[in-house]
Amino acid sequence: MDASRPYTVVVRVDGTPEGYAAAEYACSLCVKLKVSYRLIFLYVVALYRRTSLNLINRQTDQLNADIREDAENSMLKCKQFLSRFESLVAYEWISIKDEGNIGPIMVQFIHDGLNTPVDLVVVGRTVDTGIKKLVGGHVSDFIIANLKCPVMVVKNEYDLSDDEGGR
Repeated sequence: MDASRPYTVVVRVDGTPEGYAAAEYACSLCVKLKVSYRLIFLYVVALYRRTSLNLINRQTDQLNADIREDAENSMLKCKQFLSRFESLVAYEWISIKDEGNIGPIMVQFIHDGLNTPVDLVVVGRTVDTGIKKLVGGHVSDFIIANLKCPVMVVKNEYDLSDDEGGR
């Protein structure tokens, strides 16, 4: 690692207990680091691909509208969850939307979109949803296989009962 740049940690955060556990782990790690760091929370919205068939595209557009709406609600919950760490660590929030599966979208963004070397990626052990689950599998498996930096897979789930009212 170049001592002139911060230690860069990218965390895939989503509205799942596994995503919250990954966020909590990364914050705990950054608090303990003895070097400057850059903590980036990355929220990936994976949309269905459009085709050349208009009939199918109407259905795809409706599904994607639902995905976008669900993602907006989930992002609000994630930001609310992350606010508990604001006094402990500095972090950046990045959300990206693209067609395809979460793993490839995330890997592409880390390779081409950040314009900075990444020292560690932290992810929860989650699976793509819906049809994407059948072809995508575990997001963490794809990330491990396709990134050239260390990847920490957090298998624990964040215990939502620790929050007020179980939220």
